[in-house]
Amino acid sequence: MKQFHGLRVFPAVFLLLALIASPVSAFTVSSTDISPPGYQAAGTSMTVNAVIDFFSRANETFPAANGLHLSTGLGDPRWAGVLVLNGVETRLPPATGGSSEVPGYYLSYPRTETMQLKVTLTGTIPADTSPGQDILKIQETDPDNTVVSTAHLEMPAAPPAPVTPQSTPTKIPTTRRIFTPIPTATPTQASPVGMEAGIIAALGAGLACLKRK
Repeated sequence: MKQFHGLRVFPAVFLLLALIASPVSAFTVSSTDISPPGYQAAGTSMTVNAVIDFFSRANETFPAANGLHLSTGLGDPRWAGVLVLNGVETRLPPATGGSSEVPGYYLSYPRTETMQLKVTLTGTIPADTSPGQDILKIQETDPDNTVVSTAHLEMPAAPPAPVTPQSTPTKIPTTRRIFTPIPTATPTQASPVGMEAGIIAALGAGLACLKRK
C-alpha cells in the first residue's frame, strides 16, 4: 500500500455552503457534513466531514503528476484522513496546520480501481472572520501549480440583525376651543365729589330767600 504524506494546513474561517467543481476535475466532493451547522460564534468547535471521490481519467483514477491541496480557515485545525480503495480503508496519519498537499501518485491507481478519500477536519471559529473565507477548500493542481479545479465550503455569514419597524406616532385630535370674551359692565359715572352737597345748599338758600320775601 502506498504511503500517505502527512497533511499540513494553514488557518482560515467558517460559514455557508458553496461547492464548485470543474467538469475536467479528477475528483468530486460527493458529500459534506458540518457540525454544528449554520453560523457560529467565535471560539466554537467545528467538525467538517467530506468524502472525495476520484474517477477515471485516461488510465488512472488521479493524474500522478498532479496534487490535491486542502486548506481551511478554522483556527487550530486538525486533520484525519481515511483512504478507501475498493472498500478497504487505510487510516492516514493525523496532521495539523492550515494547508496540506496530497501528492497525486498517492491517489493514482488503475481506472479499474474504486477509490475515495474521507477527510475529517476539526477546529474552532476564529475571531477575525470575514466574507468569502472558507471552512474547507480542496484544489487539484498540475505540475506547474496551476489550479485545475476547486471545491470549497464557504463560511456562513452572520445573519442580518432584525430590523425593528419604527412606530408612527399617533396624532391626538385636537378640538379648537374659541374663547368668548365676557362683557365688562360699564361703571356708573359717579357724581363729582361735593356736588350733592352743593345742590342741597343751593336749595336751602333758595328757600331762605322765599321766606324773606
